[in-house]
Parts: sequence; C-alpha cells; structure tokens
Amino acid sequence: MNLKRAIRELGIKPILARVRHPQTNGKIEKWFDTYQRFRGEFESFEEFLQWYNKRPHGALKLEQLESPQDAFWNRLPIEAKFRIGTRLFGL
Repeated sequence: MNLKRAIRELGIKPILARVRHPQTNGKIEKWFDTYQRFRGEFESFEEFLQWYNKRPHGALKLEQLESPQDAFWNRLPIEAKFRIGTRLFGL
C-alpha cells in the first residue's frame, strides 16, 4: 500500500512544511532531537516509542504533581475561564 492511499484511507490530512524552513516544522524537529538524544537507552524503536508516548510532558509542574488538566486550567487567563463557564452553564 502506498503512503498517499494509506493516509487517505485513515482520514489523515498531511500538512506540508516550507522547504528549508525548519521553524514551520518545529514539532517533528523536536521529536527527532529527542530521538537522537535518547535512542541509545532503548533496545528497540518500539521501546523508545512506548517511553516517548507515556512519559510525563516537560511542561507539567511535576514537583507539584500537576496533571494535564490542571496545567490547562492554570494557564488560562481568568477572563477565558469566565467565558467558558458562561457557555457551559448559561451564567
């Protein structure tokens, strides 16, 4: 199965980055950086992927045991919290 057909069947819409402009492709650049730094610590690529996908995110305040949900709410401006409450609860 070719790549174009596979992503079409999965409903994936590819987003292409500009040529020679790594800033528009920052997420995958960061992923490859992480892979290069840590790949030697794992016996297989699958083991690395398990670790990568299940590790705590670096943006969380782990010393305070901040969950992803807490991180989301704590970073929202107070005005946005009121707008969300208004929409959800008709306040």
